[in-house]
Amino acid sequence: MKHLSKFLLCGAMSWGMFLAGPRTAAQGPLVTGRGPEVEAHGGFEYIGQQVPSQGSNVPMYGVDTGLTVGVSQHIGVRLDLAYARAWNVYSSGHPSDILSYMGGPVFFPLRGRRVSPYVELLAGGARVTGATPDGQGGYIRGYANELAWAGGGGFEIHTAREFSLRIGADYFHTSFWDPNYALAGQGNIRGVVSFTYYLGGRRR
Repeated sequence: MKHLSKFLLCGAMSWGMFLAGPRTAAQGPLVTGRGPEVEAHGGFEYIGQQVPSQGSNVPMYGVDTGLTVGVSQHIGVRLDLAYARAWNVYSSGHPSDILSYMGGPVFFPLRGRRVSPYVELLAGGARVTGATPDGQGGYIRGYANELAWAGGGGFEIHTAREFSLRIGADYFHTSFWDPNYALAGQGNIRGVVSFTYYLGGRRR
C-alpha cells in the first residue's frame, strides 16, 4: 500500500504538470512583443509626364498600390507598384503609359493622432511607352524599361483606427527616347491619393 500510494502521488503530480503546461504556454503571447506595423495602400495616381525635348507635360492618370512595413515608430520600408496612362499624346492618336515598381525608406518625423507627415525616397524601375515628336511630322514610338526613382512626401490623415487617407507628391524620374533616338531623362511630377488599411503589428 505504501508503494501504491507513492505511485499514485507521482502520477497525480505528473498529470498536474501536464495539464498546467498548456495554460502556461497560452499566457506567452500576453508578454511577447508585437510584430511590425504593416499597411496596404491603394488609390489614384496622376503624373505630369515630361516628354523629351518638349516644353509641356502630358497628363496621365492611373492607379497606385503597395505595402508599408514599419521598422520602428518613425521609419518604415515602402513597396510601390503603379500604372498611369495617357490615351492620345499631342493629338497623335498614340497612347503613352508608365508602369513603375519601386521600393525604399519612408520617414515619419511626427506621429500625430489625426495627421502624420511623411517623407519617402523610392528606387526601382519603370517601363515607359510613348510618342515623342521627331520634328518632321512623325513620332518616335517604342518602350524603355530603365532605372526610376521618386522622392517626395505628404500626409496620412487617420480617419479611423485601421484606416487612413494618404495624400502625397513626388518628383518622379524616368527615361524615354528623344528625337535623336537616344534615351533621355524625364523629370515627372507625381501626385497620389490613396487609402491605407492597417493589417497588423504595432497600433498607433
